[in-house]
Amino acid sequence: MARVYQRRKVAPKVRDGVVQKKHNHKPTAALGYVLARESPAKGCRHVVTKRDIRLLTGIIPDWHSLADGLESIILTSSGYDHDGRYQIFHREKTASIQIPAWEGDLWQVFTEEYFREHSGILELLGVATEPHQDGTECRFTLEQVKAFLLLHVFLHELGHHVDRMASKAQRESRRGEHFAEKYANELCSVIWPNYVRVFGNPRR
Repeated sequence: MARVYQRRKVAPKVRDGVVQKKHNHKPTAALGYVLARESPAKGCRHVVTKRDIRLLTGIIPDWHSLADGLESIILTSSGYDHDGRYQIFHREKTASIQIPAWEGDLWQVFTEEYFREHSGILELLGVATEPHQDGTECRFTLEQVKAFLLLHVFLHELGHHVDRMASKAQRESRRGEHFAEKYANELCSVIWPNYVRVFGNPRR
């Protein structure tokens, strides 16, 4: 099962098919899980690095316990149809958090629904916005894209993981998108001061 956190940009591309387990890496001994990076697809680029993931997890309270049952964190090649992905491997009872390379320009046009749902994090990061005929244009800087992916997309997928690990069978994230969004927003508030200390203030 793969939970997809969809960006819902204007005219998003949708790809069919079931996500297959394709990462055959060995866990890093010091981490207990794989931390890997795929080459970005054409028209995409990685804004988040493996070092960024290490720094972020270093400021998440009780990270080592939260990471239990996590097989990998992958910076994937593209995210044409999603912001992030939480993939469960039922046989091993493990899972993967996947953060894709950013597609296209830093500035993005979001649907009004998506913009409303994420107005809080966009305001926190100081993202400039302008009305657009297809929704709202969000004029991200490079540091704001990084912060959005780390402080919202990654934490959202971590919310799905926490949800699954709290269930008795640990086979699915039962409380869904609402829980993951709430978890991401609350944890973002907790770690925001340390994020600014470690990464700098994306509002500048």
